Amino acid sequence: MKLLLLVLALASTGLHAFDNPYTLRSPEGLLMGDAFTAVNDDAFTLFYNPASLGRHKRDLTLTPLNPLFTGTNVLGDLDRFNDFPQEPIGASRVLMDYPVHAGAGIAPGFKLFNVGVSFLASESYDLLLRNPSRPMLDLDLRSDKGVLLGVGIPLGSGRLSSKSQSGSQTTLGLGAKYIERTGLRDTLALAGPTVLDSLGQEELDKLIKSFGRVKGVGYGLDAGLEHVYRSGNSQIALGLAALDIRGTKFSEPETADKLQVADIRDQLNLGLAAGQDFKLFHYILSADVRGLNESMELGKRLRLGAQVGIPGLKVLAGMNSGYYSYGATVDLAFASFTAGFYDVELGSRYKQTKGRRFIIYVSLFDFSFDA
Repeated sequence: MKLLLLVLALASTGLHAFDNPYTLRSPEGLLMGDAFTAVNDDAFTLFYNPASLGRHKRDLTLTPLNPLFTGTNVLGDLDRFNDFPQEPIGASRVLMDYPVHAGAGIAPGFKLFNVGVSFLASESYDLLLRNPSRPMLDLDLRSDKGVLLGVGIPLGSGRLSSKSQSGSQTTLGLGAKYIERTGLRDTLALAGPTVLDSLGQEELDKLIKSFGRVKGVGYGLDAGLEHVYRSGNSQIALGLAALDIRGTKFSEPETADKLQVADIRDQLNLGLAAGQDFKLFHYILSADVRGLNESMELGKRLRLGAQVGIPGLKVLAGMNSGYYSYGATVDLAFASFTAGFYDVELGSRYKQTKGRRFIIYVSLFDFSFDA
């Protein structure tokens, strides 16, 4: 009966807490402040800019198994959870305005010369309880699966090869994607403290399931340009990416009871990266300006990243919309491991709603081949 009364008390309002619902992001990119548009040299190339495929100089690169896991970084808020209350109303006060996140994904794929394919499967759960006087629960629950395809087409006579010491190359990138998304993106208005007092964790799980999920199918197009200049052991890359052109919108379900999954907004991003590789030591500095087609504060647009490394080890750091990130990647022959912490802006304004997160990524049996 409590659950029935609670469902009857729910009302939908505009979603407050969650930003553009990406599919997956590069783990190393996230730890570099997501300033990755012009770096873009790992298995997640098609999620940033298809033009970067023009830089792929091996005949074939395979990434068969690369799971990643993300979650709320409670280590940054241990004081908040000391003496955590057992009763629901006390727990709700502790969790008020605290974003909760959990996610997992995998993106196996391959690059063949300047063509790339990535398969996608991911789960993402975001919840935020807010507004003590009139409690609201923001939900963004997503389950994605699909495939991304792209090609990098060199323009003009300039070409860079794996043996090139100097020169430049301009590349046009084109990409297409097919995504099936099942989930729910909505805000639930909880009818006051008495409702919160009736909630237990088990009942909340049942509530989410009873409220329903919808399934949509979306098709998207990406395009990009990239110019790379190399001189000796130095390289500079400038990238411009138009992702989800005109938006990747998911089809309405047949029983559209005002429920919806989150569409992916179109986004125009500009990136710059520069670095040097001395064989036994390398570094990269990068910067992105996001959402050139959107109205937002400069601080929310800006991402900065840095990477330094020696053979077998990379240290990563960055700043995303004013929030910091850091971590490392360890390469061991046919396996690499990436782990770290990153903060993200979840709201529509600069430093409005901070989400603390961790990421763990494993890539097994990566393989590159030259004929």
